[in-house]
Amino acid sequence: MLRKLSDFLDLIYKIEAWGSGLLLVLLCSLVIYSILSRLFGFFAGGATDVAGYVMATSSFMALAYTFRTQGHIRVALLIQNFIGETRRKIEILCLSIMSLVSLFIAYYMVRLAYDSYDFGERSEGADAILLWIPQTPVAIGAGLLALAVVHTLCQALFDYDEVNPETNKHEGPNEV
Repeated sequence: MLRKLSDFLDLIYKIEAWGSGLLLVLLCSLVIYSILSRLFGFFAGGATDVAGYVMATSSFMALAYTFRTQGHIRVALLIQNFIGETRRKIEILCLSIMSLVSLFIAYYMVRLAYDSYDFGERSEGADAILLWIPQTPVAIGAGLLALAVVHTLCQALFDYDEVNPETNKHEGPNEV
């Protein structure tokens, strides 16, 4: 059952990564639109502000998938020198610290979006966008990163990954 839940969460992270990629295409389009508007002398109507929001959203939406696929730069100088149970304990300690930090960030991103909604804050750009609109997907991305880190911590703690049939060896959550 835990394996099915893990696979489902990995699917959510992958869908979020695809959404992030689509947002990068939108970002590119907004930049091109902004450049063309300057060249041809028409008003772009806040395209620069929206491009910034899209970039932030795209970045945060990609974090969970990137973490799960080991795309983040990791400082492995300490961990790589250990094997077996010692390495597992250090990995659990690192994941525990990262879980706390990512949960902290997610909590405050959600709180920021809620406060912006509650106070009706608007951007200072030409279009005066309600700030909770671009902040909400950023908060969702931060929450999914926190979920991905806790997910990986649970895999390390409960050791429920499948055995690799090719090598007949157990693959941990960070060994792909």
